[in-house]
Amino acid sequence: MLNLGIIGFGEAGYYLTKNLIEGSVQVYTFDVAVNQEDERAELIACRARENSVILADSMEDLFEKVEIVFCLTSAGSAVPVAKSIKSLLRPGQVYIDLNSTSPQTKEEIAAALDGAEGIFVEGAVMGAVPAKMTQVPINVCGPDAGVTAQRLNAAGLNIHVVEGKIGSASAMKMFKSILSKGMIALISETVFCTEKYGLTKPVLEDLINTINQMTFDGFCNYVVTQAAVHHVRLSKEMEEVVKTLDSLGENSIMTQAVRDKFVWMTEQGFADYFKERPATYDEVVAVKRKMEGKK
Repeated sequence: MLNLGIIGFGEAGYYLTKNLIEGSVQVYTFDVAVNQEDERAELIACRARENSVILADSMEDLFEKVEIVFCLTSAGSAVPVAKSIKSLLRPGQVYIDLNSTSPQTKEEIAAALDGAEGIFVEGAVMGAVPAKMTQVPINVCGPDAGVTAQRLNAAGLNIHVVEGKIGSASAMKMFKSILSKGMIALISETVFCTEKYGLTKPVLEDLINTINQMTFDGFCNYVVTQAAVHHVRLSKEMEEVVKTLDSLGENSIMTQAVRDKFVWMTEQGFADYFKERPATYDEVVAVKRKMEGKK
């Protein structure tokens, strides 16, 4: 049986331990909030009992009992926590930071744990934990990521190994967020405006119909290559969109960002390389690299 430890038993820790394979793992947790004697402490204790998770008396107690440790505190505390537990790691013990941080922060954690007796594995949660619970995809990276993933998957988790240096798993999460979180903000800004004219349904349907005419990869090729060729015209059009939102008294921060991206592409000189639409976004990326090499 695997003994798994979790630092910070908030929402993520609760749902990650909700339906593990019975008999395959015993989970322990330590959360500083347990000692506060307030509603949050009561909630943690209640959720721990519900999932058969044992509350450790201290960080030292936690590390004495487990083989693998998840850190699920917060982005801001990830490095300080790593520094504080360095001396607690014992040979063969695995420490996985699962906080949502930049790749650079994961590198800082690796540096903070350099020389520790245990093993550092970088991790990144790639979906909504409350929705998928133990089956939420988790990417891990590092020299011992493969063996660690096998042990955790045997307990019912959904761990995937990402090849590359420390920071690669988090980089994948950060880059995915550009699109996923960006879409949330863009669609929100769109709906807030379309409602003023009663046009929400037809506007969204028109966008869906456009996307459905091709595969998602084909759609990505279409929009990136369009930007490479038509960025000047697109920036002018988006300036008019900004004016439209301003006239409605609506916040236009995302629309301004779209305009500014096209202006940036104009300033970079993409038009000098593309007189007609390229076939794929790979060609656009190659030109960007070429331009960066000249700086």
